[in-house]
Amino acid sequence: MQFCRSCGRETSAAARFCDACGTSTGEVQAAAVAGRTIDAVPSGGPLWYVTYATGQTGGPFTEDDIRGMIARQQLKVTDSVTAQGGMRWVPITQSPFARFVVNQASIDRLAASTCPRCGAAMAVVAHQSSMGRILIIVGIITTMFFIGIVLVIIGVIMLRKQTVRYQCPRCNYRT
Repeated sequence: MQFCRSCGRETSAAARFCDACGTSTGEVQAAAVAGRTIDAVPSGGPLWYVTYATGQTGGPFTEDDIRGMIARQQLKVTDSVTAQGGMRWVPITQSPFARFVVNQASIDRLAASTCPRCGAAMAVVAHQSSMGRILIIVGIITTMFFIGIVLVIIGVIMLRKQTVRYQCPRCNYRT
């Protein structure tokens, strides 16, 4: 009885790859050559071809190449893969590389939504210009002059323009 070192599922002792996740078992296999036994390291696994979301195809790549491309964000959740000799393209999220893509996507999402100072979740805050409010008040006060109407119009335009930014509710860090 043998267990996959990647996903923990039980695999047969003769299996070179996990049936669940496709990871190489990494076991050394014995090969008989001219009456004596030598140890041989199994090959790096099947070769893979990639179809990008743009329609371009690349390959053949080894498993390590695919993992490196995912880490460098050259492969995304919109891309598909097939093993060499395979007839069906599978979305990378349904392939043996799914957990690597999901982990990378989670890291990117986490990095974009956490505070760099304290690590708390950032909140989206819409901010209106306080100068717009001041111009409206000054414009109302000075309506007897022509300039008051212009100030009110400028103030209303400034209030309509909202800026959206991330703000940390814990330490008030703003982007």
